[in-house]
Amino acid sequence: MSQSIIIELRFFAISILWGALVLLAYDQLRVLRRIIRHNSFWIAVQDLIFWIFASVFIFAMIYDNNSGIIRGFSVMGIVIGMIVYHFLLSDLVVTLISRGILFLLYPVSIVLKYIKKVLNLIIKKCGKYTYRIFMQLKKLVKSVKINFIKHKESTSKKRENKKRKKQGKIRKEAKKETKKKVKKKAKKAKEIVNRQN
Repeated sequence: MSQSIIIELRFFAISILWGALVLLAYDQLRVLRRIIRHNSFWIAVQDLIFWIFASVFIFAMIYDNNSGIIRGFSVMGIVIGMIVYHFLLSDLVVTLISRGILFLLYPVSIVLKYIKKVLNLIIKKCGKYTYRIFMQLKKLVKSVKINFIKHKESTSKKRENKKRKKQGKIRKEAKKETKKKVKKKAKKAKEIVNRQN
């Protein structure tokens, strides 16, 4: 075989291998999703980020092996590698890895459940005391608020009473002054009348 055909076959085999490796990496995301549940939004974000990185690495492989020229048979090789891996190994790899991780995490989950029970018990015990303290504080705040309102009302009544007293004094003084003026005018009028007579 000629050297160029050998290079092309080698590049095709590398493309198939890269397709399988990309799906192997994607299966790690699937394992993560089996262990930790994700909603559809985070799955979409993870997929977007993964395929951006995968396309960068695939382009780097094409650039390294074929001087950056994207050839149809290299894309076909990547797709063939993905399809072969998906139908032969993907489910087996995901199942084995996720079961292995769950098996390793089982003792940790038992310890965490025990800690959770203890914490819930402590929270319940403390919850009763904190509820009592909260209710006492609430009563205290309410009584302080009532006393403050009463004090405010009493001070406002005192101010009103002072204003009324001042106004009453001013009125009395005004009446006295008007009476004095009236008396003076009456005296003057009498004096004038007496003089005329």
